[in-house]
Amino acid sequence: MDQTKIYDIAGTAGVSLATVSRVLNHPEKVKKATRDKVLRIIKDKGYKPNANARGLASRHSTTVAVVLPTLTRASIAETIQGIHDSAKKFGYTLRLFVNNEKEDERELWSEVIASSVDGILFMNDEMSKEVYQLIENTPVPVVFVNALSKNKNIGSVSIDNEECSYELTKYLISKGNKKILFVTTESYYAINEQMLQGYKRAVNESGLKEFVIQSSGKIPVNEVQFEKYLKENEKPDVVLGVRDSMTISFMNVAQKLGYKVPDDIQFMGFQNTRYSELSYPKLSCISRPIYEIGNVAMSKLTELIKDENKTGPSKTFLNYSIVWRDSTKNN
Repeated sequence: MDQTKIYDIAGTAGVSLATVSRVLNHPEKVKKATRDKVLRIIKDKGYKPNANARGLASRHSTTVAVVLPTLTRASIAETIQGIHDSAKKFGYTLRLFVNNEKEDERELWSEVIASSVDGILFMNDEMSKEVYQLIENTPVPVVFVNALSKNKNIGSVSIDNEECSYELTKYLISKGNKKILFVTTESYYAINEQMLQGYKRAVNESGLKEFVIQSSGKIPVNEVQFEKYLKENEKPDVVLGVRDSMTISFMNVAQKLGYKVPDDIQFMGFQNTRYSELSYPKLSCISRPIYEIGNVAMSKLTELIKDENKTGPSKTFLNYSIVWRDSTKNN
């Protein structure tokens, strides 16, 4: 595609990507005034759409884009496997797009749209206002995977993260734990924020004090922070970590300082990745059905591709379970 992107055309014309797509593919469906305006801008900018861009609205590529935050997280591979198995059943192929550079988001979405995919599975849980604007103007169906959309018109498949965190925290409180420390990320992630809200609701209802720290995902950084916290504060009864890797890192630091797990401090994660069984002691976790989330999300997207006007619940919540292991007293 020419360096002038379809986003530039839409922005200059003050219309959505879908409108530009219809002008290129089905001009008879666009009002004459709007069509003429878009075509004039296309001519002025010297925009020459390639075959992919012209096929944007035809939706015969049998290809689905999967937008990922990274390829390094342990949970990503299992989710993609669920997506792949469902896609194979419905005759779709997958294209992966890694969205790990915020400053390149517009460029990434231009590439996704120009690739002439039939639909998009969005797995990135760091959702800025800019991301939402890009998604809302995308002319193909989008389904959030293991994340929740604020837009009721965009589907999502996940567990109910807030309710899950709320119920777990309430249960731990019922077992006599008074000081529960919630460890979340420094960067804003919608899922982590939902879990934090569930935790806060539970401790506030019980008349307890909130204990929350934000930490880096980098082990050398968070180990220093966790050690400082344990040396300067009264020890927590339980540590709840939004990521297994962070929770295990905290547990290692606690044991290094002489605390016994789970007798002195209990630890629990929210992911149940493979790290949870490799840690010592093994980490108790919320087990979210990662494979099933990917599988169901692909099925949901397929329905939307076949029928754009399909209506139904925008949020699909799957059941979760608790895996009690040796890092807590409840096994």
